[in-house]
Amino acid sequence: MNDDPVLETQDARDQGLAPPALDPDALGGRWLNVGVPSILRDIAAFVFLPLIVVVIAVDVVGRYFFSHPFQWSQEVATLALLLLFVAAIPFTTASNGHVRTESLYEKYPPRARAVTDAVGALCGAVFMGVVGYWQLRELPGMMARDEGAEFIDLPYWPISLFLALCMLFGVVQLLLRAVQRSRDALSPKGRA
Repeated sequence: MNDDPVLETQDARDQGLAPPALDPDALGGRWLNVGVPSILRDIAAFVFLPLIVVVIAVDVVGRYFFSHPFQWSQEVATLALLLLFVAAIPFTTASNGHVRTESLYEKYPPRARAVTDAVGALCGAVFMGVVGYWQLRELPGMMARDEGAEFIDLPYWPISLFLALCMLFGVVQLLLRAVQRSRDALSPKGRA
């Protein structure tokens, strides 16, 4: 945890300076709300982001200093960027960091916020479920056709599998969030 009292203030949270809060006691438990999302966030931050930086740096050096751009660099950077975003989704979900129209949302009463959150979580779960389902559905064909990147010998099926697993994990997170926020909306006080 962070020991900086300045970052623990409400003002720091309002300005987005405080580290995201993960709730180990939320529906689903610690592994669903802290463990796996933190691991995926670390993979995104310490594997995929540095990979993108290195690949783009190598391409820039090759292109501008040696007049020899690498054909594979754009493919690798694009795939790593996709993996970075997908790996960050579970952490963003766990920290309640998805984008919403705050100017409207903050004016809602607690019960309306809970209903809005539940409906939004259900919509997100449907979307992520469709993406995960189609990735899994296409996986056998992808493997049979030996689909891969055009300029580098990199098969697409591991990327597709990773994407599907992250999406399905997100579906579980969002369904549990929808259940929790529905409970909150139905509670006598309509928790905030």
